[in-house]
Amino acid sequence: MENKWTDKEIRNLNNDLENLINSLNDRIISYPKINSKDNLRFALIGKKQVKVFFELKDDCVEILLFWANKKNPENVKHLLNIK
Repeated sequence: MENKWTDKEIRNLNNDLENLINSLNDRIISYPKINSKDNLRFALIGKKQVKVFFELKDDCVEILLFWANKKNPENVKHLLNIK
């Protein structure tokens, strides 16, 4: 990522990721579900250039995938085993 992104873009992405984690801890914001999987969700970060896919578990959040929005969305479904 450091090869293609500026320092400012990387800082913005890191800040957005920290904000996402804080909002999940505070349970302030509800993020969209992916298909029928209730625990699989996503959020837009990095000035909406990147989707972060995550799974809500009982006592933690597991980050599954960072995805550049310019890429083919069908590949995301394959990587996350979504039909």
